[in-house]
Amino acid sequence: MRIPPSLLFGLGRFLLFILLEAACIYMVSNNGIIQRYRLIGKLREVQGFFWEKYAAINEYSSLKNANEGLAAQNALLMHQLQQFKENTTPADTTDAPFAFITAKVIRNTVGTAHNYLIIDKGYNHGIKEDMGVITPTGTIGIIRGVSANYSYVLSFLNTSQQVSAKIGNDGAFGPLSWNPQRQGMATLTEIPQHLQINLNDTIYTSGYSSFFPPDIPLGVVEGFRTVNGVHLNIDVRLLEEFRSLKHVMVVENKNREEIDMLVNGTR
Repeated sequence: MRIPPSLLFGLGRFLLFILLEAACIYMVSNNGIIQRYRLIGKLREVQGFFWEKYAAINEYSSLKNANEGLAAQNALLMHQLQQFKENTTPADTTDAPFAFITAKVIRNTVGTAHNYLIIDKGYNHGIKEDMGVITPTGTIGIIRGVSANYSYVLSFLNTSQQVSAKIGNDGAFGPLSWNPQRQGMATLTEIPQHLQINLNDTIYTSGYSSFFPPDIPLGVVEGFRTVNGVHLNIDVRLLEEFRSLKHVMVVENKNREEIDMLVNGTR
């Protein structure tokens, strides 16, 4: 367990205070019953402070387990959602087209044009190249390198990345790309201009990609404009806060090889 430096500094100051208080108690303990009661009362205050800090340490250490539990629950819920969409029963885990592997982010860049992540799962855990990486509120990237226990993820915050996205549950779809000029923003393009677009409409994954399941919420419409009198470019405020990423889910598309074989065979 790694304790924050600020908490260690506070505890150090507290322990020094305890030593000074002990010295005071020793020097004045024989000066009368009133002084003794006052000292005991002060000691109880100090003990209460210490117990409060100790509880804070326990709460911090338990937070890691809580986060990992929430990540596992998210993966289970995503799996059950995919089963529901495929009209499978909750007990039938083999028919759902997607499976999910939880992982922890151990490195994450956000300040360049070509950002990436490192996660703590590799081929020993079933991870392969070209698997998608998601959270319940966004597409995070695609696995591009795998070792035994770690994987390299090409982040969505990358000028070479796009994801197929749609407006609402049944709206038009197009490529969604990160906007490096505006923090937390992306641009949805190739949307027909005659469509009715509203501010705060939700943008979802379209499902027209073998990397990501459909209907993952990605962001909300913040603005739009006509381009060349034909298409709309839509400004999307991303839901995922990439700077705060701790846990992700790696997506296994069980039908991917068959789909890719069919697509590549018809080219």
